[in-house]
Amino acid sequence: MSLQNDIGIKQLTRLLPEGVAAPSGWLAANGYSRQLVRKYVLSDWLISLSHGAYARPGQTIGWEGVLLGLQRLVGVPCHVGGISALGRQGLSHFLPLGGEQRIHVMSFRKPPAWVKAIELEQELIFDTRRLFLESAREVGLTPWSTRIRDWTLPMAGKERAIMELLNDVEGGTYGFEHAAQIFEGLTMLRPGVVNDLLAVCRSIKVKRVFLFLATHFNYPWVKKLEMADLALGSGNRQVVKGGRLDKQFLITVPENFGAEQL
Repeated sequence: MSLQNDIGIKQLTRLLPEGVAAPSGWLAANGYSRQLVRKYVLSDWLISLSHGAYARPGQTIGWEGVLLGLQRLVGVPCHVGGISALGRQGLSHFLPLGGEQRIHVMSFRKPPAWVKAIELEQELIFDTRRLFLESAREVGLTPWSTRIRDWTLPMAGKERAIMELLNDVEGGTYGFEHAAQIFEGLTMLRPGVVNDLLAVCRSIKVKRVFLFLATHFNYPWVKKLEMADLALGSGNRQVVKGGRLDKQFLITVPENFGAEQL
């Protein structure tokens, strides 16, 4: 028996775009019992993505659809950040050769099990460290078009994304010199946004490395930074093992980095 004229199907078509993952909790909250969901799966109006997650057929589920389900349907605040955000804002030449295998997602909460259980071409890497104060979780974000209806995902602007990347310098994903190469491409940052983010950044290391690189490249926007009242902590910080100590920001950097300016 066809379900095409079923009121629940019509509502589902309106509420859930193709390409978006819908957790069972959201379906239940909108009136779709487990029995009804099972009926829709058997009738090919829904497909099962993993235990506890479904989607409408017709469009392959990508990482964007999983994050849309997590953020817009479940209400978990998260955004595309770090190198994944920078790569979508004119710095794609710094993405790994052979294609992007990981999508970096910033969130204050760990993802539910259904998110990790969905098989995707790219792996979603959730960073739940609190680099910024929770009250500033929307500072420096910009909407990014997913091309799924008019639904967008929050994405870190360049100012926030580079700080998120610097949180992984040395001992993390990125080497200092790689991060410096990426920073060199940031010729047009918004100083007001940078100042706002530095004021709410919880990492002394990130703030010092950011200011060191900003001072090193000395782009016009750097002259508008408000450094006088920033809390930069005290004492030395080892960023690069065996590196030389920068006497202004008290971090270790590669021995020969910036030697031409010394």
